[in-house]
Amino acid sequence: MRNEASCGPLLAAAEEAQTEVRILGLDVDDLASIEDGVERVLDNEGRLDVLVNNAGLGDLSSVEEADPHLLLRMFRTNVFGPIALIRSVLPSMRSAGSGTIVNVSSVSARIVSAYSGPYAATKCAMEAITQALAIEGASHGIRAFAIEPGFVKTPMIGKALATLRDASAPYKTVAGFIRDLYEDGLEGGEDPIKVARVIGDAIDSADATIQRPVGPSAEWVIKGRESTADEAWIDLWTSRTQAEFGERFQELFGDPP
Repeated sequence: MRNEASCGPLLAAAEEAQTEVRILGLDVDDLASIEDGVERVLDNEGRLDVLVNNAGLGDLSSVEEADPHLLLRMFRTNVFGPIALIRSVLPSMRSAGSGTIVNVSSVSARIVSAYSGPYAATKCAMEAITQALAIEGASHGIRAFAIEPGFVKTPMIGKALATLRDASAPYKTVAGFIRDLYEDGLEGGEDPIKVARVIGDAIDSADATIQRPVGPSAEWVIKGRESTADEAWIDLWTSRTQAEFGERFQELFGDPP
């Protein structure tokens, strides 16, 4: 954990589940912290079987309005840090002849909406890394998977909404559509335990499928975008009201599961 002082709820949940959890301080934005953390695991356990890259930021911004400093911060946490962690664990996994790397991605890697371009770019980058890892690691017994949740009921949605610019922005109409979608996500998002189960299934499965959506809703939006022509997808975002946007979205994607 980046902040070990916040481990109380995790330890309480582990105790209730009658399983052992040991906390290790590690900041994905700090290369020295990454190297120290991996070294401590190998010193204590002698091996490292699974890496799950779950740290992430979800700032919302149009491409034009993206703050360069915040953009760099998001790529550092979502891409550069996870790649550094992967590079740190690969030698020991390769020596052991086995290992699993799970990168928590997003449906945004497959369906890019307004104001999600910078965030989606980080997820597309990690999906490319995952694809390469699956190929490069195969002859060494190392597997790689990308987990693709949609909206999940975690504090990340609220944090993302806090970064959305106000209605005076030049893209205020589409920003309003995104705000409504994210507010709906706060109410109807998936339980985080479903994401954990998909991660667990990937680790335990012999199936090599790399991209793994989380639940029917994620599969619904991915398939809906794949079957929607680019012209219709772009035209959707020229809707003038939320009601019009909702009606046109339903026409393209059908009823949600």
